[in-house]
Amino acid sequence: MTLSRRGWSLAGLLWLLLALIQGPGLTVADTKHDLTANPWGFLTQALSPWTDVFPLGQLQNQAYGYLFPQGLFFALLDPLPDWLTQRLWWALLLFLAFAGVVRLLEATGTGSRLSRLVAAVLFALSP
Repeated sequence: MTLSRRGWSLAGLLWLLLALIQGPGLTVADTKHDLTANPWGFLTQALSPWTDVFPLGQLQNQAYGYLFPQGLFFALLDPLPDWLTQRLWWALLLFLAFAGVVRLLEATGTGSRLSRLVAAVLFALSP
């Protein structure tokens, strides 16, 4: 038996709350600080294989991997405070991880409703 619309909404709200209570007002060191601090600038640089921002320049390493969807997400929410955009991204990832596991276990008929939810929470919270 799948979660109701109300259940999915509650799950999304709980993941959002969990993300928002993590150091409110502070931007946390993440994979790409440049993306949080200046998303449009970072995305512009990601389109070029060379950047002269660093001393003597450098070749971009995997910057193109941030173009979509993370880069676009941060760029479109750029007017918001950096920490809030970061937490919204975290909440989205947590919810998608949770929802993916629930759907997978439902599709394969694995476990009970409660065990699926527990497995999904544990998966979403795993480092």
